[in-house]
Amino acid sequence: MKWGLLCYCTFLMVSCLPGNFAYAEDEPCGVTMSGPTDVALKLTLKDARFIYHEGEIIPLQLAFTSSTEKKYSLDTRNYDRSGRLNSESFCVNPDAGRDPLADYYDSGLFGFMGGGLGGEHMLDQTPYMVDMELNEWKSLPPGSYSLRVVTHRVRVAAAANEPGSGMTPVPLTSNAVQFQVIGATPEWQGEQFAGAVSVLDNPGSSDEQAAHAARVLRFLGSESATRELARRFWAQNDQPHGWDFMFGLVASPHRASAIEGLKAATADPQHAVTRELVQTLALLEVQSSPGYKLPPYDEKRKDAWLKQRDAKLGAYNKAISEHLSRVAATLDTKSGQARAVTVNTLLTEVSDQSEAAHARLRQLLFASWDSLPIKKRNELIQYRWDEIGGPELLPILRRVVNSPARPSQNTETMERGPALRHLYDLDPTEGRELMLREMLDTKGDIGISILGMLPDKELPQIEEPILAKFRLHNGTSVDYRLIERYATEKPLPQLKTIYEEARGKWACEPQSALLRYFLRVDPDYGIAEISDALKQRQFTGCYKMVFADFGNTLRMPRVEQIAINALSDPSPEVAANAAGALAKYGASKVEPILWERLQKFHEEWENKSDLLRYRPGLSGELQAEGMLEYSLIHAIANGQAWLCGPDKLQRLGELVTAQRKQEVEGIIKEWQNGQFFLNMNWWPTGELDYTVAYFSGRGMDQLKEKLAQFPSGTRFVSIMTVAQRNRHKVEVAEVENAAAAAGLHLDIQTPR
Repeated sequence: MKWGLLCYCTFLMVSCLPGNFAYAEDEPCGVTMSGPTDVALKLTLKDARFIYHEGEIIPLQLAFTSSTEKKYSLDTRNYDRSGRLNSESFCVNPDAGRDPLADYYDSGLFGFMGGGLGGEHMLDQTPYMVDMELNEWKSLPPGSYSLRVVTHRVRVAAAANEPGSGMTPVPLTSNAVQFQVIGATPEWQGEQFAGAVSVLDNPGSSDEQAAHAARVLRFLGSESATRELARRFWAQNDQPHGWDFMFGLVASPHRASAIEGLKAATADPQHAVTRELVQTLALLEVQSSPGYKLPPYDEKRKDAWLKQRDAKLGAYNKAISEHLSRVAATLDTKSGQARAVTVNTLLTEVSDQSEAAHARLRQLLFASWDSLPIKKRNELIQYRWDEIGGPELLPILRRVVNSPARPSQNTETMERGPALRHLYDLDPTEGRELMLREMLDTKGDIGISILGMLPDKELPQIEEPILAKFRLHNGTSVDYRLIERYATEKPLPQLKTIYEEARGKWACEPQSALLRYFLRVDPDYGIAEISDALKQRQFTGCYKMVFADFGNTLRMPRVEQIAINALSDPSPEVAANAAGALAKYGASKVEPILWERLQKFHEEWENKSDLLRYRPGLSGELQAEGMLEYSLIHAIANGQAWLCGPDKLQRLGELVTAQRKQEVEGIIKEWQNGQFFLNMNWWPTGELDYTVAYFSGRGMDQLKEKLAQFPSGTRFVSIMTVAQRNRHKVEVAEVENAAAAAGLHLDIQTPR
């Protein structure tokens, strides 16, 4: 078995350079930083203790205050998708201990995708508290310590002559706190271990209690805790507290026990084996070898560093492959959920199986389907169909589709929409009947992306049942979309009456759907109502997004002209909405009109553009003007009907305000790389979505149109799985032919 390069599919958003490369910054602990006097950071030991055992959680609390209100903004984000938030640096004196996760983040094996939901808080004299645990960043031996924290969460509005988009970081250094770490006795470790295991094994424990217990095990550092972490860990995201279990294994000082425990887990008949488990095991093995320790990344020695990293990556992938081979040999001993999850891992993560092995795994997966976690079943149907799909799944798909509608936001039930889509592909007759039934279901949970798949231009049988719902003011957004997609001319008079009774008061999605219906069956009426909708500004804000969902309808000449006229609307939101729609669906004649509108914007704001830079308290009107410039820039740069190459981009960079220049420069750099990436995918709707260079769109016709605009000789790389390429081989061949006809070099790779 061969294991694909871990970071091969992350080319758009992550780096395969050192794990901490994305977080690189000047070392803040070596200097004393003095900041403004009207904003402060106070550090305390949250539990008011000053003595901790080695491996005991050391809780910290940061209190942010400002004596000047509405000046400083605080980033309140408390997590990161990479697993670790790096907003703070922890300065310990003496500088003892180690980063417990250095072997993960500095391994050089991974690319990391950062980000996460957060908010903004304007500081005042009332302290804003942020809690954290020092153990996340420092594993300290016995000793007496002083700790201060340097944070980068606080920002202030930039001065007029400062570069950037409008906010400038304000690094703050906290006061120092003193504490002592004493040696952990076996008795104390035993008590902590027993307490944590008891909480985790108690089904009555709250989520908060269980989360704390998992972190106690993670940081404890004893050999028994290490073995327990290995016994429990099987997945990072599908398992509660999985990230803490995995990080505890990586950080454990008892690495041999961690490796031994994970190997035992892979062979345990009751232990599920996932990609994350095998990756963690391989990581620990590779990081245990001194020969694979990478030096600090140095841009001047990039080639040598990458060569050394590639050798390490080869050893890592080889270890994964060998472990998966051993797991496959023990498959018949596994049962229940352990077997189902392990089969899924082997089926979807090993790319070079024989046809016989693949077929056997598919049958085993279907036989143990009900033992899979709900989340995993939904993932397989929605995102991994290329690997597992086939007629054998029809009974499972029928059962899913015929189950009750999924309650909103309920992740513990099956998603019926993707199942219906694949059932329709496998059996169009049965799928059609089920779609028609679903259209008339008053409590359905399947969206228009699925229900709109039928080839019928019209479905008269759905009209009266849906109209009856409209008359009772009981229609859903999907109902209005169904009328837009399938209704005949017959209900036009009733729909006009219904629309006119609430003209100007409609929610945005139903209004857009009805407008598109009118354009289809009575274009003159539709045109008049679009113009009227742009004037209706008393009750809703839908006038700001009239063009958002028009799609190909915008290509009707009269509709396109309305959008062109809207570029000069007094409302910047309307103009921005029109620009975005024209970029996607406007004809090539629209490009010079967009340039003209951007030139006008530049003239209007040339001497006062600093007012548009984001800052706390920026008015909604100025924010809207700033978004108009953003929309015009990206409409010109990303237009579907034209190509904005280096020369045009250079002109664009000279025209925009200072705070937008970096965005244009980033696009220019893509041309300087010498090649572009082409990403194609067909999930979840089955329709081709693509990103080519910095352009994105939907459908084969649009992709071929865009490829034909690039200069002959342009190089593209596309990466996809073997299963994906095989399932979509006709479309892939069509793209290859289109690229060849345009004189482009397209390299489609299927890493193993």
